[in-house]
Amino acid sequence: MFQDEICRHPAVQTVPYSPHSNLETHWWLMAAVLLRRPDQLFSAGQAYSGYGSPANARAYMVDLLARCVPDFQPPEDARALVFEGWEALCRTYARPVFFEKSPQFIANWAALSLILEWMQATGFDVKIVTMVRNPHGTLYSAAALFGTDPGERQYGWLELSRNLLAFEQMLPEGKLLRVRYEDLVQEPAEGFAAICRFIGIGPDPRVGSGTHAKSSGKWKQDGSYTLQLDPAVQQIARHFGYSSADLANPQGAAAGGERKPLRRRSPRLHANRLRDRLVQPALLRLRSAFGRKPAKDDSLR
Repeated sequence: MFQDEICRHPAVQTVPYSPHSNLETHWWLMAAVLLRRPDQLFSAGQAYSGYGSPANARAYMVDLLARCVPDFQPPEDARALVFEGWEALCRTYARPVFFEKSPQFIANWAALSLILEWMQATGFDVKIVTMVRNPHGTLYSAAALFGTDPGERQYGWLELSRNLLAFEQMLPEGKLLRVRYEDLVQEPAEGFAAICRFIGIGPDPRVGSGTHAKSSGKWKQDGSYTLQLDPAVQQIARHFGYSSADLANPQGAAAGGERKPLRRRSPRLHANRLRDRLVQPALLRLRSAFGRKPAKDDSLR
């Protein structure tokens, strides 16, 4: 939602192509994998496996650059590829605002630390907009999309929220704006106008015009969603401005104390992971080796 709306502004653009879905570059997470950052810096203390290997991460990065900045020659050195490649993307698309959204970053300190390093070195004026959401809404959506267990995933929400709070403290004043999803969908014109002013552009009535609040309260009506949040999760959620009433689940505990799990609605999830880790990187390397351009779609997905 956020990307679609902010990119309605004529001053804002994102990359025209990505090998990943939704025009998300994954740049800094791919960079962390390529640079073999320690496992402990990734979510749950395990190196991100979504690309399959550092070599595959490089293949994704080189493919993105080939399509988006074709005149840029990717250096062999991994660190040079990471920082020079991103600078090349910024020079091309920050005219005046280059927008990038990859939600995976916040869950992985390995990616966030590289973003901090780049922000300290770059000449670009970098602004960060973060969005928080009632953990119930986040966990319910994840269960519906990916079949994840809300009870287990709430600790992932806790981890990324701790990352966010630490990241905020390490940035200079005026570099980060935190917004709440529920506030934005209830008052999109006002919310997006404030975001536009924060990033240094004038508000535009088109930005936010496609926003709706249809999904914000679905978890309250679904009898199969009976999660009671861990007190530690509630603590951070209250810090983000959610009241105890906001965090109370009206469904209560299921019979016998058992929570009825939500059913997976994405049967292709495992096939997609296999494609991302093995098939697609191999195809990208072949295209690069033989000088063939990828498909003209905005995404290979």
